Amino acid sequence: MSLRPPLSSASLRSLEYQPCQAVPRVGVPLSGEVRASPYVALPQRTGPSSALALAAAGFPGLSLDLTNDQGVVDRVRAEGELEHLGLAYLRADQTVGALPSEYRAPLADLTRQVEQPRLHGVRIELSGPLNLAMELVDEYAHPLIEIPALREALGQHLVLRGSWLHEQLSLTSGGALICLDEPFLEALTSPFCPIDWAEGFDLLSRTLADLPPPRGLCVTGVPNWSDLVSLPVELIFFDAYGQTSGLTQASAAVAAYLERGGMLAWGVVPTDPQLLDQDQAELLAQRMHRSVSELAATGAISSEQIWAATLITTTGRLSHLPVAVATQAALRCHELAHQLQQILQLEP
Repeated sequence: MSLRPPLSSASLRSLEYQPCQAVPRVGVPLSGEVRASPYVALPQRTGPSSALALAAAGFPGLSLDLTNDQGVVDRVRAEGELEHLGLAYLRADQTVGALPSEYRAPLADLTRQVEQPRLHGVRIELSGPLNLAMELVDEYAHPLIEIPALREALGQHLVLRGSWLHEQLSLTSGGALICLDEPFLEALTSPFCPIDWAEGFDLLSRTLADLPPPRGLCVTGVPNWSDLVSLPVELIFFDAYGQTSGLTQASAAVAAYLERGGMLAWGVVPTDPQLLDQDQAELLAQRMHRSVSELAATGAISSEQIWAATLITTTGRLSHLPVAVATQAALRCHELAHQLQQILQLEP
């Protein structure tokens, strides 16, 4: 059940990003150069400020082991609290989604680190409902994705948590862009996954629909682009390597997504330290040009429209990387963005 109206052609609002602007994934200690963005990425690392912790903490029956990025749900305890969670979801009572007290100080510290004059807002990443359902287990080591009631409850919990965070961050930082991280979407196509693509996609879609806009989604692997761009989301982060074929096959759907205001953050800057040393901004710019040219060659959308809706990001998460590597990757995003803006004669 979705509490918000379905996405319409007018419902994607402008994110106020400039074409080809750099938007590194969260997890980078901030410097003046890296933080210049309408929605400054919070420097989320591991521990209590991680995407897992900020999404899952407080879920019924959950014990988190943040040292090992693990969580175990006591099913008896959880099932006793699901009715309360479900009623709160139906009433849109976001106070039930408030972070437990021990996680509020780390969140406040993150927002203090990005304080600056004329701050437009902040960008935060939370583990998405499918990601959580695959990572969290019950006391018998069964992933929650195998347990329908708990799987559905994760979506409800995330809606309330995301809504609460959006309100809190808007009060302290001017606005918030909530991004759900779903790195394992391809697992839904495996015969060993307990739910199929349609069921998993439905849970993700309903969760996103109930979050306050603007919303982002972070994916890796080779997604189903026709479905992906139909989601109620304003910004999609993706690993751009090996994506040209999928994008061109879904070019009509991609064109419709961009025409209603959606943006694509192309993950062209590698997070692997060796590749990061090898792939300089000039080489990455050439790859971007080839991909955009191939997508435009379908005739469904012009290269100008693609570039206007393009942002530059990393191939994946930065929070788990050493600080020096994460910073290098973020700076490479800015170098590439600057080079593309000059080549395309865009305003920086």
